[in-house]
Amino acid sequence: IAVVNSFKTQGEILNSALALPVSPTWENYAAVIKTADFPRAFLNSCLVTAGGIALNLSVSALAGYALSRWKSKWADVITLVFLSSMFVPFHTIMIALLTTARDLKLTGSIGGLILIYCGLQCPIPIFLIKGFVRSIPRELEEAAMIDGCGTVRMFFSVVLPMLRPTLISVGILETMWVWNDYLLPYLVLDINKYKTIPIHVQYLQGSYGTVDLGATMAVMVFSILPIIIVYLFCQKYIIKGVAAGAVKG
Repeated sequence: IAVVNSFKTQGEILNSALALPVSPTWENYAAVIKTADFPRAFLNSCLVTAGGIALNLSVSALAGYALSRWKSKWADVITLVFLSSMFVPFHTIMIALLTTARDLKLTGSIGGLILIYCGLQCPIPIFLIKGFVRSIPRELEEAAMIDGCGTVRMFFSVVLPMLRPTLISVGILETMWVWNDYLLPYLVLDINKYKTIPIHVQYLQGSYGTVDLGATMAVMVFSILPIIIVYLFCQKYIIKGVAAGAVKG
């Protein structure tokens, strides 16, 4: 529906949103590209998504490996603490989160939003990575250490390459969430300076609440297309990665 309506005029959309365009037009896409806000919003969404996912996967990979190999009851306790946060609705902690972020000077900037996304997304990757690392034979790590690898080099040279399916699958799932998220960027970012694509769609309204439906549909197509492309290229890793991280052996 979004694709079809993006090639129609305002009158055609109001007449019938499900009908095919009488004379397809590219004016909606041209109008969106020419506006200064959309390229900036697209860039902001790319920065937030890429930064948040990269930082989250880096922290989660290290934490999941450490918790898997740490021979202590505290490893299970810390894992349980991480997993318990998955059962707490975001709206329950929203006010406390924003207050803490403001006190730490994390609000109003893309960097602060990236750190918040990293913290909120850690539980699932840590759980999957910890489960996958347990299936890796310790003999591989011991052989690397006998050959002279330290712990850090052994992790990046031996363990991390084997984590690729899990990291890719988790990265895709979380990319879809971050890219399409509206509430957290709206609450954290300075809207006058930074807008992501979901926020940009909200601000397409004109005076008296009027909306250019054709331009709105074009923006939605632009926002959906990158995620579809990423998913199509990486979908084979999703089931493989989740299964590898959820089942031992």
